[in-house]
Amino acid sequence: MERRQFLQKSCSACLGLAGASWLLSACGTAMPAFKANATGNELVIPADKFPVTQQQLLISTPALANQILLVRRNDQVKALYMECTHEYSGLTPTKTKIVCALHGSAFDFDGNVLKEPALLPLKQFPVRSTDNNLIIQIA
Repeated sequence: MERRQFLQKSCSACLGLAGASWLLSACGTAMPAFKANATGNELVIPADKFPVTQQQLLISTPALANQILLVRRNDQVKALYMECTHEYSGLTPTKTKIVCALHGSAFDFDGNVLKEPALLPLKQFPVRSTDNNLIIQIA
């Protein structure tokens, strides 16, 4: 094999491995999800869809362009809008953080910026709990 061919093939292999590792880090594990329809300005999530033993739940709704991530920390539940504050791209939650594939911004599960270019924290929606439901106020 000629030197030129060797360099081309080895560079291609390195780029392929780098791309695959980035994709795998963004994937994490399968996250539980629930599709909710808006009733007025509220999303009603049955309590059995987000039991107290569960830490995260992705919510999809036709009422919003991006998903909502419900995050349970101790006895508190937060509803984070999965839209990057840098250029409004959709976000992907992983095991350890929330990432934007567009420009590499990263957020923690409280919505705070971990990595720029995003400068502002994620939008949060108010959440209240009833006996049988979690209710997310989306407007």
